Amino acid sequence: MSTGDRTALYRFYDSDDELLYIGISNDPDFRWKAHLYGSARRGWPKEAARRTVEWHDSRPLALAAEEQAIKAERPRYNQKHNYNDALFDPSSWPKVGTRHKVPMVADLMRQQIKSGRWGPGQRIPSLRTLGNAAGASMRIVSKASTLLQGEGLLDFRPGRGVFVVQQQQPRPKLPHDWPRRYAFPG
Repeated sequence: MSTGDRTALYRFYDSDDELLYIGISNDPDFRWKAHLYGSARRGWPKEAARRTVEWHDSRPLALAAEEQAIKAERPRYNQKHNYNDALFDPSSWPKVGTRHKVPMVADLMRQQIKSGRWGPGQRIPSLRTLGNAAGASMRIVSKASTLLQGEGLLDFRPGRGVFVVQQQQPRPKLPHDWPRRYAFPG
């Protein structure tokens, strides 16, 4: 391999030696300046007190090491790969029938949450994985997850996935006399 293929895996720590961020770059000094003076300039880069760098022979090797390090070390400011994924055994789900697939898939998902197999804050398996397990399309699973979002059980985070909500908040109920109490015209 040429030296141009080498890629650095870098870590930034704060003054208390807490891991802030893990990344990769073929030029870690330039990347540090991009972090420091880029869009995050008021964020974590100002907290960084030290940096470590380890070199890998290729970008694919560095990417794999980055993913493994983020999952294992849980840096404070990484978002990619830094999730607590819910465990899932696809063989534990029955195939849904030909009718009423959305409520059936929603029930399967709700059971995972209510039983504690999918805990608060965990990212649930991909819609494709759940669809394959239930014998349903991603569209069906998406509609089922939307139902559970409406119930306050799931939270969709664009670009990250679908997560079990941290705490289920009871929905506020209006008092029976709310129109009079709040001077609602009517």
